[in-house]
This record gives sequence, structure tokens and C-alpha cells, in this order.
Amino acid sequence: MPKVAFIVLKSPHEQNPANMVMRLSERNHASAILLEDGVYQALTTSAADSLDKAAHEVLVSREDLEARGFSASDLKVGRTGEYSDIVELIMERTERTVTV
Repeated sequence: MPKVAFIVLKSPHEQNPANMVMRLSERNHASAILLEDGVYQALTTSAADSLDKAAHEVLVSREDLEARGFSASDLKVGRTGEYSDIVELIMERTERTVTV
């Protein structure tokens, strides 16, 4: 099974990406990248729990998180990363990218 990066752009009020992640990939092959309002997925307990069960790695854009007034200490799941970390994950460690 190929390694898949799921780019999440929407808040948990708009979308639950965990369902799609689980349908399209096995947990140990799925990474979730949270950008823009998608960072709220890692800040909301129920959404964070769902993503933690669906993906083995959750990478949150530090820039987008801080632009919304939050920091890494506010995360319920995952870790923060720079855009360079996100590019490295997409280009070097995954075979497919899906935007949800």
C-alpha cells in the first residue's frame, strides 16, 4: 500500500477528514498535513482523536497555527512543522497526495 499524505484545509465544523483517510489508506501509511483552517482539527479534542486513529502522523503548519493565535502547546494531536517540513513529507516520504 502506498504512503499517502492527506492535506486538510478545512476546520472540523466544515469537514471530518478522518473518514476519508480511513477509507483511502491504512493508518500506518497515512499522514495528515493540516494547513489553513485545517489546523483547528488538531485543536479540537474530538477531531484530534479521530485524526489520531486514522493517521500515524499529523503535521500541523506552525505558520498557520500561529496566524490563528495558537502555539504547539495547544495541540491535542500531532506536531508543528515549517513549510520545508511539509514539502519534505510530500516530496520525499509519500507516493500520493490527497487534498480533503
